[in-house]
Amino acid sequence: MSEYTREEILRLIEENGGPQGLDLSNKDLSGLDLSAEAISAELRKALELDATPVWFSETTGGISLQDAWLGGTNFEGSNLGRADLRKARLESANLQGVNLLGANLQEVSLRSAKLEAANLQFVELQRALLEHANLPKAKLKGADLQEARLGYANLQEASPWYANLQGADLLCANLQGARLSHANLQRANLMGAELQGADLVYANLQGADPLEANFQGANLIYSHVEKLDLFAAKSLEGAYFYNAFLDDTRMRRDQLGEEIGEEKDERYGRAKEAYLALKNNFAEIGRYRDESWAYVKERQMGKMMHHPRLARRYFREELPKNPNAWRLAWFFARHTAKWLSDWFVELLCGYGESLWRVLAWMLLVILGFATYYQVSHAVVTSSQDAVTSLWDHLIFSLGAFTTLQPARLQAASPGVELWATIQAIIGISLAGLLGFVTGNRIRRS
Repeated sequence: MSEYTREEILRLIEENGGPQGLDLSNKDLSGLDLSAEAISAELRKALELDATPVWFSETTGGISLQDAWLGGTNFEGSNLGRADLRKARLESANLQGVNLLGANLQEVSLRSAKLEAANLQFVELQRALLEHANLPKAKLKGADLQEARLGYANLQEASPWYANLQGADLLCANLQGARLSHANLQRANLMGAELQGADLVYANLQGADPLEANFQGANLIYSHVEKLDLFAAKSLEGAYFYNAFLDDTRMRRDQLGEEIGEEKDERYGRAKEAYLALKNNFAEIGRYRDESWAYVKERQMGKMMHHPRLARRYFREELPKNPNAWRLAWFFARHTAKWLSDWFVELLCGYGESLWRVLAWMLLVILGFATYYQVSHAVVTSSQDAVTSLWDHLIFSLGAFTTLQPARLQAASPGVELWATIQAIIGISLAGLLGFVTGNRIRRS
């Protein structure tokens, strides 16, 4: 129950000469109706005397508590509709369930304030300090939060409610580390917003404007970013994308840095799924080089899941509860073999994406066999004279590699013919692989 009536609050403001510096810290004003409608009768009386009361704000048309000291004050359940609270000090104040519809809270200090289920729709909160504020269930639709500081604020959902920031103006707002799980940010203005490390799990960002917004390390798991234009976002480095809804979402590979958050945390199963979603999204928006990068990352994450040190973490369901030594040995042997084969494919051709790796292997095979032929004196001329020239050995090696052996050079023994045949098989395989990789590159060019 409030310590003061509405009339007493108005009188206190008058006795103070205005709201500036009025100290109502730690007072209980719960359930008090100080809305513009509630004070209209007192306002009419004052205007009949041709005097505008000091407790009236011409800016909002409601009560003025501008620059008042309200830290720790209990406003739970109160009605402050259209109140003027500019620059008021409301640190740790209890504003749970308070109606602030149409109020002006520019530059107000709400650090660590309790705003659960508060009605902040269409409220002006420019440059407001909301760090560590508790805002679950708060209604923030259409709120103006330009340059507001919401670092580590809690706007998480408490089902079935959620933080409604639909259409909110968050221009240059500091939302670093903010808990925005399940928040509705549809059509919100996020231009220049700092969202580093923000929790945006299940958040809906469809239609938002993220121009120059910083999503570095932001948690976008299960978030709705369909058709969102992130192309001009400042950074997505280290962001989390597991099961995010990426449908026609515009973004670039360079915005993601070297690895996404799941990979940094060595959660390779989730990272594989996230890179798969990114790959499909890049293909959908026609960024084929970025698609190639995401595909390689997806394969690398799959390889890491089979790493002998990590396989048991990801494929534990393949083992019985208490496996015997043979089952355990077979499990690790199988996954080690898979890891090694993936590692070899990556080294050989970058999972079918690196033309230069295949060309490098072709060159290495030709030079390696040429060196062997020279060291072992394995090549002779058609007249059975020994060949000593490195150039001739290179020609013989190239001929064996391409199955177009020059007539003047021959293998010195059946053993050398066997090695030349092996080289030819390797050459045919690498040539086929080169064609496959070239086709991939042409398709994505």
